[in-house]
Amino acid sequence: MAEVIFGKTSEIENSKVLVRRFGRKRVAVCNVDGSYYAFKDACTHDNAPLDQGELCGKVIECPRHGAKFDVTTGAVVAPPAFEALETYPVRIDGDEIKVNLE
Repeated sequence: MAEVIFGKTSEIENSKVLVRRFGRKRVAVCNVDGSYYAFKDACTHDNAPLDQGELCGKVIECPRHGAKFDVTTGAVVAPPAFEALETYPVRIDGDEIKVNLE
């Protein structure tokens, strides 16, 4: 699976997250002040769906145990997670959000 069309920029308001499934992958895309970032929708601590957590600026918090991640890089910001999120490159083509899943 290479680049996929995730959706339209108008579908994701600022500071919001939207999830779509591509095969077996749950992919989240969030809007941070007009920039879009994509990551695997699973906390690396316990596999919880991150889209259910709170996005503050560029940091998303896992709803289960409070692990925090920088959505721009996938880096862990706060434990209990210690492994970074899997992130995917995003390209905006007109109003389409395209995500490279390779």
